[in-house]
Amino acid sequence: MPRTPKVLVIGLDGALLSRIEDAGAPHLAALMAAGLTAPSRIEPHAPTLSGPGWATVLTGVWPDKHHVRDNTFSGGRFAEYPDFLSRASTAAPGLNTCAVTSWAPLAETVFSAKVRTRVATPRAEYDAGTTSRVVAELRDGAPDALFVQLDGIDHAGHEHGAASRQYLEAIRGADAHVGQLVAAVGARPADEDWLVMVTADHGHTDTGGHGGPSPQESRTFLIAVGGGLPPGSVRDDVRMPDVAACALAHLGIALDPAWGLDGRPLHTPAATR
Repeated sequence: MPRTPKVLVIGLDGALLSRIEDAGAPHLAALMAAGLTAPSRIEPHAPTLSGPGWATVLTGVWPDKHHVRDNTFSGGRFAEYPDFLSRASTAAPGLNTCAVTSWAPLAETVFSAKVRTRVATPRAEYDAGTTSRVVAELRDGAPDALFVQLDGIDHAGHEHGAASRQYLEAIRGADAHVGQLVAAVGARPADEDWLVMVTADHGHTDTGGHGGPSPQESRTFLIAVGGGLPPGSVRDDVRMPDVAACALAHLGIALDPAWGLDGRPLHTPAATR
């Protein structure tokens, strides 16, 4: 019997892959060993800010299409280029979609009302609350596609810089949350075929901050497990918009060329990417 495809996308705001490797983050390391690790760079024309970064990840198009240039989201063309959960819900109205974010504008602005569950976690709960809500959904609900954004790494980057002990501690804290989420997926029924993806919206400077064109600010990555991806594989041809395209493809949703997506599923041959 074919298994039912499901998707969990975990966003680690402001996380640098190199510092994840330095931090000794066991759960993220286990995901890298079990699947694909793909370091990448934000395109030169795209701002290294959270608004444009997450808009690109979630819609599958670069800022020249979605028009988000800063964290106000003003001018965003989400009606023309909706988030992947909204696209999934439109294509398959029976899907149970869920977005829970520690940074409120994502749940409140980017995701449309077509997403069944949208939660901007209260600031007092922060990443622990975001994680517990998603774990509860995985444990007690019947979700098909979820997005969760954790904010603590970015906060530490702004306060202390990416070269700091505090930034590494924030990565370890996020890693513990990732472990809870992955464990909740692992406890789901065996007839479910989960694709788990972990990604970031931008990097950070050693001294703290982002928004400029430096290599550290422009770095991002994708860690992906499931969907037949080879364990321990590494690729350099994956880009931010591929996350949305890969999520939709795994759910069995045909990618319409009229959508104008910049992303491609991970199994697309490199020559056509």
